[in-house]
Amino acid sequence: MKKIISIIGKTNVGKSKLFNCIIRKQRSIVNNEENTTRNRNYGYFLIKNNKYTIIDTGGYIGYIKKKKDIILYNILKQIKLSIKESYLILFVIDIIKGFTYLDKELYLIIKKYNKKFFLVINKIDIKTNKYNYLNYLNLKLDFENFFLISSTHNRGINKLLNKIEIFFLKENKKIENESININIPILGIPNSGKSTFINSLFIDKNKSIVTKKSGTTIDTLYFKYIYKKKKEIYNLFFIDTPGIKKKFKFKKKYYFNFLLKIKKIIKESDICILIIDINKGITNNDLYIYKYIIKYYKGIIIFFNKCDLLKNNKSLIKKKYYNFFNSYIPKFFISCKKGFIKKNINNIKNLIYKIYKNRNFNILTNILNKKLLFKINNKKFIIKHKLFKIKFCYQKKNKLFPSFIFISNLEKNININYKKYIENLIRKSIYNYYGVPIELIFSKNK
Repeated sequence: MKKIISIIGKTNVGKSKLFNCIIRKQRSIVNNEENTTRNRNYGYFLIKNNKYTIIDTGGYIGYIKKKKDIILYNILKQIKLSIKESYLILFVIDIIKGFTYLDKELYLIIKKYNKKFFLVINKIDIKTNKYNYLNYLNLKLDFENFFLISSTHNRGINKLLNKIEIFFLKENKKIENESININIPILGIPNSGKSTFINSLFIDKNKSIVTKKSGTTIDTLYFKYIYKKKKEIYNLFFIDTPGIKKKFKFKKKYYFNFLLKIKKIIKESDICILIIDINKGITNNDLYIYKYIIKYYKGIIIFFNKCDLLKNNKSLIKKKYYNFFNSYIPKFFISCKKGFIKKNINNIKNLIYKIYKNRNFNILTNILNKKLLFKINNKKFIIKHKLFKIKFCYQKKNKLFPSFIFISNLEKNININYKKYIENLIRKSIYNYYGVPIELIFSKNK
């Protein structure tokens, strides 16, 4: 039995606010506009060291034909997939609007899949005369558990969480093994193939909604992949993100909110996957994302997608783009639609594992000084008529990425090319740090 919980309800009943309250993070975008949430958005929370998975879903708007509106059709599909996947449903209704015909349709869908659910009645902070309606609901639909909450003011949330804990204890749920979490955002411009990449990674081909329409994904979506290596268990959290543009025309507020979140997403990540549409080339927006990944010293993998659409000079174009980025960065030419990810899924998992280990690899100070200092000082470098010399170097401990301190007679105006020269010496003579940027800090000997 899986400890998976889905939040289900019609549009604008407060599902995303409840999701954010439970995971205690502002992950789902909350907006008055309908259909802001579209895909299944995965989150995780703890109750007394027991880990639970919770899924935010789009708002139910009734039956939609595919030809009529492909996005609304896919939202409905995502809701049904979420119900199938979950063990417990939080069925959210709005106390102001009451139990509508759409709520009744959703209730029948939950019953059809034979799922256990809690009725969560939201917006109790707003004064209403509908409290008497609860007794009628209970008699008519036979609800075993219902909860009065206000997700805006965090009222009734603790009581709901306590009931979830009791529910799973009764179901004899085992506590999961301790594991290591690795956050991997999938970044790129709109329509570069990020959601297709996510769907290719998983057996479930409907994790993310994919259409030709730009801006289909409008929220950050978390998907979990369990990877076992020897005795260690790694939770790979792949994060599907909206297409990033450096300059937005802020027609919709949630685009602006996401752009504010993008730096935080990169900061909190371990390894970033940058997907570039090879037919559009390397755009300014791709470079904008790339600069932030390097700035925060995150592990990086670059996929040049849609190679199947290239017509002329394939080898020349590939060579040009391959040499554009630093040599330590893993670069692959792929076509998500042609099944590259499916064939190479094990290689991708192993590469992520290798980069994660590289980020946490420490070089002994003794080895660093023996192998590096002689080679560095052998090349003379003059700053403002002074001969630059490094006397000692060491690697910072307890850092989430490789960071090296160089004690020298000068600390300012160090040439960028000279920094690259030292970085290349470390990579070639001591340790490669494949897929990982290196931080170099120069400190004056006082």
